[in-house]
Amino acid sequence: MNAHQHADFAVLRSALPPLEPDTELILRPETDLPLAMLRPVGAPPRTFVLEGGVVFELMPHNDPKLPAASLLGDPRRMCRKLAPFLGPVSEPVLIAWRPAKRAVVRVRCADGKFAFVKFLDKKTYAKAETTFGGLMDAGTPLHFARPQALIPDFFGYVALGVPGRSLRDLLATNAQIPWDLLLTSILALRNVPPIAGSDIHDFASARKASSNMLRKASFQDPRLAALAAQVDAIAAPPLNFGFVHGDLHDKQIFVHGYSTHLIDLEGVGQGDPLFDLANLAEHMRLRALQQTGDDDGSADALLVRAGLTGDLQLRWRVIVRARLAGVYALRPRWQQLTDRLIIETILLLNDLR
Repeated sequence: MNAHQHADFAVLRSALPPLEPDTELILRPETDLPLAMLRPVGAPPRTFVLEGGVVFELMPHNDPKLPAASLLGDPRRMCRKLAPFLGPVSEPVLIAWRPAKRAVVRVRCADGKFAFVKFLDKKTYAKAETTFGGLMDAGTPLHFARPQALIPDFFGYVALGVPGRSLRDLLATNAQIPWDLLLTSILALRNVPPIAGSDIHDFASARKASSNMLRKASFQDPRLAALAAQVDAIAAPPLNFGFVHGDLHDKQIFVHGYSTHLIDLEGVGQGDPLFDLANLAEHMRLRALQQTGDDDGSADALLVRAGLTGDLQLRWRVIVRARLAGVYALRPRWQQLTDRLIIETILLLNDLR
């Protein structure tokens, strides 16, 4: 464990404002300085950093890596700049912010509907331009939520709201899940032509992301460093090459009647489509653990119906579950869940031997 890093975050956490019950605390050790984000429900996120022994609150409009930062601090100017793409808009609200990476703003259009504007750093925006320019349509029943407009002056794009309810919402409310529709939609991704030059999302890259996350979070739990070394040693299975969303989880899929809509497409790439399948299944399982403390078996059933079984399933699930263990180790309210994920990952690794 990095004792110095652990001490720095302890100082940072002690200086944060009191947490409301519905506020998520997320620690971010990947930055130059210890950083903590407070993400309340229904309110803009707040970010705090420890520098020189003093805790400061960072403000989105001062983010030097976001070209659109100046708009985030001037609502009237933002509305004027968005008008050529959306017509008259009002009530801009910051709903997400990852310092130096992205900011998402919701605005109300003249017809009363909401639109979302995602502002990116320059490097990510360049990838997004390539992605949106080469993205082919998915097959029925899956629809891609394409941007209504790109905003090159501020490295952002406009996304209209998609119809229906997110899979996350359906799971949270114990609504009936249209499993056949969901499975057909996932399989439809495999028919989308990969975009030349896009990011690679294969087993090797997923394995690297998993071990990196475990090492970043190891200051919170020393077991994570040892786990990272074991994840690094997992042999890659044969590659199934195709289109990959790269961040497919239950908040990205919306169900509307007999169709589905997939959002957040700027990071799609090429590689092994089994990553999308395993990532979605593990997130569905995670939601069940968060809501009830039990695995309801739906993730297992989805994987089997999609044809991911045996040793191949085991390899994919262990690297995704290990990464989630690292992610939730940085969210202190989920310590019990993190303990379970770590133990489960160790058991899965033992099964691989």
